[in-house]
Amino acid sequence: MEPAATKKPWAVFLGVLLGLLFVSALGLQNPPLFRPLGLPQPLHADEAVQWSLAKELSEGVPYSTNADRFHGPTLALSLNAAAKLTGKSFTEMSESDLRSVAGCYLLLLSLAVLALPGVPLWPRLTAAAFCFLIGGGAPFGFYFVQEVLLVAGLAWGVVLWLRSEATDSPQGRGLWRLLSGLGFGFSLACKVTAAAYLLFFFVALMVVRRPWADRHLPGFLLGLVGSWVMFQSVGFTDVHGLLTWWQQLARSFGVASGRSEDTLTAVSYWPWIWAALWLTEFSLQRYLRERFVPFRASAADFILVFVGLIFAFHLVLPYKTPWLLYGVMALPLVLLLPAQLGGGWRKDSLLLIGLMVSAAYAAGDFADHSKTDRMSLRVFRERVEDLSDAYKEGKFYIAVEGGHYWPLPYYLRKYPVGYGDFPQAAKAPLRLIPATDASEPVVPGYAVSSLTLREGGDRYWVLVAKRYESIFIGK
Repeated sequence: MEPAATKKPWAVFLGVLLGLLFVSALGLQNPPLFRPLGLPQPLHADEAVQWSLAKELSEGVPYSTNADRFHGPTLALSLNAAAKLTGKSFTEMSESDLRSVAGCYLLLLSLAVLALPGVPLWPRLTAAAFCFLIGGGAPFGFYFVQEVLLVAGLAWGVVLWLRSEATDSPQGRGLWRLLSGLGFGFSLACKVTAAAYLLFFFVALMVVRRPWADRHLPGFLLGLVGSWVMFQSVGFTDVHGLLTWWQQLARSFGVASGRSEDTLTAVSYWPWIWAALWLTEFSLQRYLRERFVPFRASAADFILVFVGLIFAFHLVLPYKTPWLLYGVMALPLVLLLPAQLGGGWRKDSLLLIGLMVSAAYAAGDFADHSKTDRMSLRVFRERVEDLSDAYKEGKFYIAVEGGHYWPLPYYLRKYPVGYGDFPQAAKAPLRLIPATDASEPVVPGYAVSSLTLREGGDRYWVLVAKRYESIFIGK
């Protein structure tokens, strides 16, 4: 992975700066480079699920018995650790507090670049800074979701494996393989999808004819199993969590193949098109810089095969959400970009600007997936607060009937809320009923308005006690 000698290292950073200014000048809506600034964005449903999982874990509910255990315990554990460090309760946590946890893992993902062997320091520093600035190539880098953790563990696992290959000492090689297994094991505890990624990793090694079944493999497996067991069992406190992982692996076959009610088909194929163009950019760079190097002779070929297999895997299966593409976007930034820098400031600047523009344009299509309606939610929160302050007829509480869309538990976290059927639901000062059609309900003693949490679905009828309708609906 030896690039050309780096010339004028400062010029590489100048290229990054030019790219940032160029994208900012385009006026693109919500480009990923602004995510670290903590701009107020309502939580996506999957983010709110993770908050609820962490909250219940902090209250002593075992992960293995939680209804949302298929998400894996690692992010919930991380949020609990952050809560103890900051002293913030779960009702005090803002969206920025949650996303700062994922931001730490994005930083960890970016720092994996610095451990990459055979690449000069300046290209590694530039690639690490660039990866963090653009959120790993997709806005998910600043979302409170598992994919950031999964890809961070995956990136470190691959980088440490490459370090083991570059080490001559048998003891050093064994140590790097052990540490590589720790990274892959952490990914496995994040999501069962990592099992497929691990398989593709070894397939890619075989495709490019790189040895892997040697005497250091047991050390790798020891690190992998040990790391997976520790995180999957919530620090060895929930042994049933290990069985849960296998249950979710079996469940994933039905979801991924389209035979489960939880299967999500593609709302738009634009994210997949962007991911294909993203891989094409890196493949083209490999050809332009190493056009006379035969296939399998370049270290870049191993990474391209590995990431290409991940992309093809998700492209073929019916289950499709843009979250699945985070590894496809982020891994080339960590594993390929450093080696493709160092060809002079002009080439480096053009490469970085091209990637920056691609990421910025793709961000809108990625971020539009199941987006929470910001304005509707903001107005609803303000009105609930006013109603709670004005209510003087006992304890204020909310009844949510017939289930709920996930952001609700987070955004109603400061109030007593009952979900489903319970005796006091019929007398609640504020009631939410899922709107299955356009027929407005008529309930004696209540005025009716509506709430849409997500465009195209998840709409509620909001019932307010009539004596308070001027406070809530009359605004």
